[in-house]
Amino acid sequence: MELPYGISGFYNSDEPKPPEVDVSEYKKLCDDFAEKLNGQVLEFTDTLYPANFHKAFFELPGTNICLVMNKHYPVLAFAKTVEALKIEFINFSEGAQAIPEDYTVLTADILEAAVPENLNELPGEELNNGDKEQIKYWKPETIGQIIFNFWD
Repeated sequence: MELPYGISGFYNSDEPKPPEVDVSEYKKLCDDFAEKLNGQVLEFTDTLYPANFHKAFFELPGTNICLVMNKHYPVLAFAKTVEALKIEFINFSEGAQAIPEDYTVLTADILEAAVPENLNELPGEELNNGDKEQIKYWKPETIGQIIFNFWD
């Protein structure tokens, strides 16, 4: 996964603001997802400070699951749990197949990939200076902690 401009949610005042995904589109995605998989949305949460993502918890036949989406890009991930400062990412192939093609669903192996010590080796050449400064400050261990973070 190439990390796009502003994926962390940060930018400096002299840089353009990162784009934002329309939260109403995410809500519709969640409702459609629940319907396709014969489940229900238990909880829907718009981005709450300091998180840079939206989240929805679902009750599906045989399992409960969370779907998180980056606030700035239509990048999604499934999680077993989302707690303060910790997300336990999982693969959910049945769920990934129910997501429209204009969204990117990341797998656990991509999300759990280590952040290189040399930030110039991060995947993606579009990170802004604000992204890089926050990565240096917060020292995330995984790519998933950059894309879905609780930084303030």
